[in-house]
Amino acid sequence: MSSSDRSVTIETGSRLHFGLIDPVGSSGRLYAGAGVMVDAPGIRMTARLAEGADRITATQGMEKRLGEFIHRYREATGSSAHFDIELAACPADHLGLGTGTQLGMAVSSACSNLLGLEGNIETIAGRTGRGRRSSIGVHGFENGGFLVDDGKLEEEGLSPLRHRIELPEAWHFVLVIAPGHRGMSGRQEAECFTKLEPVAEQTVAQLEALLEEGLVPAGRKGDWPVFSRALHEFGLIAGQPFQEAQGGAFSTTLAAQAAEYLLEAGVEGVGQSSWGPTLYALLPGRQEAETAAGELRKRFGLGREEVVITRPCSRGASVKVLG
Repeated sequence: MSSSDRSVTIETGSRLHFGLIDPVGSSGRLYAGAGVMVDAPGIRMTARLAEGADRITATQGMEKRLGEFIHRYREATGSSAHFDIELAACPADHLGLGTGTQLGMAVSSACSNLLGLEGNIETIAGRTGRGRRSSIGVHGFENGGFLVDDGKLEEEGLSPLRHRIELPEAWHFVLVIAPGHRGMSGRQEAECFTKLEPVAEQTVAQLEALLEEGLVPAGRKGDWPVFSRALHEFGLIAGQPFQEAQGGAFSTTLAAQAAEYLLEAGVEGVGQSSWGPTLYALLPGRQEAETAAGELRKRFGLGREEVVITRPCSRGASVKVLG
């Protein structure tokens, strides 16, 4: 079998980001925060070497995005190779699900595998320009799990991982994704970070306490009520610096209304992932998640692609090589 017949198929999930502890580095550490990998929505991509020119087949209009990642990869590695990439499944970009990082990591991993280029996770991420701020998605691609990013002292490099915890398999997240909305990204996002005020030392300490005394031990013990309460409070406090830029605690009216409804119904682990529009709610089991999802669809007139049931993913990306 020739090298052109060799293929690499990568499957990975999505990343929920619970918030940054100190987005401007007031405490001496940039971009420390917490998040979790979930099974769905997921990405499934197959890559092969190609002759003469890249060939890209993609869902969700992601052809341009894939082309950009391939271009970055060639620039970073000095390779002149071309690739045939088929993206069979992928959520839309800029939904707060970390799609860009998962896709960039998949492209870099697949192309490196095809060319026989080795490298650690930081090297793989750097080949497509991922992990420049939060490293949750990069570490999540490699390891899965509930992750705490320890932050870094300067913009360059990948933040080290402070904690990785496997949450209980029974737990499920319900995601509410406002149709037609996209979270902040690119130049607009970068400009927002330059305008942020320093985070008070007391706020940083409060977020650290919620992590180390709430989320981390409760995650290890599988204590859903304590984890849920800490998760909601962590998200609200961590999101405060970004409220002016996004127009409130949530980036869409739907997310705000769905959060209010869920909290009134006794579901405490509610928050917005990154810039949104995705809202997450943590439920203790599949049945509870099904019930909550059904009520949300009925109440807000949403479909199955807009209210998604998923579960914590405690494994890294699947990489399968044929040939």
